[in-house]
Amino acid sequence: MFDLNNNRSGEAYTLIIFLIISISIIFLDYKYKQVEYIRSVINDVIVYPIFSLSNIPRTLINNIISESQNIELLEEEITSLKQENMNLRIQVQELEGLKEENNRLRKIKIQSERTSKKQLIAKIISGSASPTKNIIAVDKGKNDGVFSGQNVIGMKGLIGQVTETTFVSSKIILINDVSHNVPGEISRTGEKVIVSGTRDKMKLKIDFLAVNTDIKVGDIVSTSGLGERFKEKIPIGKVSLVEQDPEKEFSLVEIEPFENLENLTDLILIWDYKPTKFTNEKSNNNIESTQKIDE
Repeated sequence: MFDLNNNRSGEAYTLIIFLIISISIIFLDYKYKQVEYIRSVINDVIVYPIFSLSNIPRTLINNIISESQNIELLEEEITSLKQENMNLRIQVQELEGLKEENNRLRKIKIQSERTSKKQLIAKIISGSASPTKNIIAVDKGKNDGVFSGQNVIGMKGLIGQVTETTFVSSKIILINDVSHNVPGEISRTGEKVIVSGTRDKMKLKIDFLAVNTDIKVGDIVSTSGLGERFKEKIPIGKVSLVEQDPEKEFSLVEIEPFENLENLTDLILIWDYKPTKFTNEKSNNNIESTQKIDE
């Protein structure tokens, strides 16, 4: 009984104290406007730190998600930039290739104009147009005005002669074919010679040159114009070997052609020289005469 009364007395005292505090606060707020200050202090000291602490996990999670998205975007952007960079490098290489090709073709044009006022650049479409002869096929034919017997040159010298034409292509026999002879001339002495091919496609030779002929390594050999098959003064090559044995009738002479006949790219067809019909008829007559003798 005593304990119960004590408990109730305690509760009553507590209630009275809180009522006094509440009334005091209301009075102070009304009289001196101090409650707002107290509220601000409580908010700044207690509420705001608790709120900030409660937001830390959410902020961290949001930052992690944001960073992850940013990393993915950066990776995609880096991948895109790498691809773009690679495409640009390819384009630069293509432009450099076109620039080099343009310079090369310009040089070919300038060089060919020294030999002929009218010329046409042809590209090789087959490097082995014949199984037994050194014959190539090019992408120019009758539609371009190409004719049989037409001289073919390169940047440095003589390459060959057109042997056959169709409307869109032509065949050219190279000067290194063993059956093909070119009337030539030693530039230093003016000595007339016959240049023919050998089994070594990178070498030419001079046939039937007397052993006492004035010729030496380094001499330049060009076309002589004899036989009316090739325009004169087209460079052929440089003498690379001379063997003159007094006990033999003819000298052994090898020529290194100016053009790399094993690795041709662009050829030049020239128009200011055309083998005459008489020359062709004379060649045909010689062939017929030879056939009659054989019979």
